[in-house]
Amino acid sequence: MSSKPESPATISDRPSAHSTWQRRFFMVLTILGWLALAAAIIWGLAKIIGPLVLVGFSALLAYLIFPLVRFFQRHMPRPLAILVSLLVVLAVIGLILYVLVFAAVQQFGQLIGFITDLIQHPQNYPPFQSFLTWLQGLGLSQDQIHTSAQQILGDLQQAISGVVPIVGSIFLTSITLLLVATLTVYFMIDGPRVNSWLRQKTPVKARQFLTMFLDELDRSLGGFVRGQVLLATIMMVVVGLGAFIIGVPYVFLLALIVFVCEFIPQIGAYISGAIGIGFALSHGWQTALIYGIFVTIMQAGLDGQILSPRILGHSVGLNPILSIFALLVGTALFGLLGAFFACPAAAILQTFVLAFWKTWRERHPDQFPTDEQEQQLVEVTGHEGHDRSAMST
Repeated sequence: MSSKPESPATISDRPSAHSTWQRRFFMVLTILGWLALAAAIIWGLAKIIGPLVLVGFSALLAYLIFPLVRFFQRHMPRPLAILVSLLVVLAVIGLILYVLVFAAVQQFGQLIGFITDLIQHPQNYPPFQSFLTWLQGLGLSQDQIHTSAQQILGDLQQAISGVVPIVGSIFLTSITLLLVATLTVYFMIDGPRVNSWLRQKTPVKARQFLTMFLDELDRSLGGFVRGQVLLATIMMVVVGLGAFIIGVPYVFLLALIVFVCEFIPQIGAYISGAIGIGFALSHGWQTALIYGIFVTIMQAGLDGQILSPRILGHSVGLNPILSIFALLVGTALFGLLGAFFACPAAAILQTFVLAFWKTWRERHPDQFPTDEQEQQLVEVTGHEGHDRSAMST
């Protein structure tokens, strides 16, 4: 077999080793530049997290109130409908904060007092004394158990000392409420106008993507947020009433924990269930067992099999891995507020990627063959490979 010598043009077209390494070097520099830009953006966001939370909360509140505005707008002018809707929602939020949050904070203080007495006088609580005996049987000394208990007590006291200023400075400060109300009104007034401008006045090439993105955002994120709020409220009421009937202490605190944990993806139900069982143990293992069975049925049956598919079935939820990753990143970067807004931010990012992907597929259908075309392409590629192997032999 004879091989033809390669022409000088073919040899010159090959990239040299120097150009290859130069291209790789610039690629690495580009990646490092983007990473540095992302780090700078995150650092800047961390510096202005307070105003961002106010703006984000106001935008979310306006988005949730807007269906109520459209309902009142059928019977009154739009400015009056916005005012009435805002007053109704703020009154409901204020009532919930007054009844639920303050009662929860008070019961949290009672819980710390109970734990303090439990640590200092364990002999007054026979179930806890049996638990200590079991721990000592595992090899833990009395000093180790006492040190761990004191550390837990210190963490709880630090937590309640942090809860009270947060409640007082964010939710009860008149200036903050006024800012939230003002921003919410502006979002409700200008929101439809901005929405129409993005759909009709942007460049034609970007209009298709923006329209698809806004539609997906309204369908998935809107349904997810409203449905999650409704689901959390239902579970808070159901579990709270059940805990009250069973005789679990600190019912208001437990109901608030259930409501908050419903917004934590995948693991929220386990967290609230474990905390509730811990509360019930203070009234005996029988109460804890009954509550454990009750909350398992409610979370796995009512929440997981009945309410969630019906309420959140038409909304596109987050991928479990993405939701947990967003929760960890938000908590690490911005603390409790970051954890609260992590999943909505991740949902917006996911919607953006999905809209971009759908737009790309519509504009470049040749790059996304159907199943039949994919099968034909595989067969043609297989035949070509077989022909090459036959020619080489």
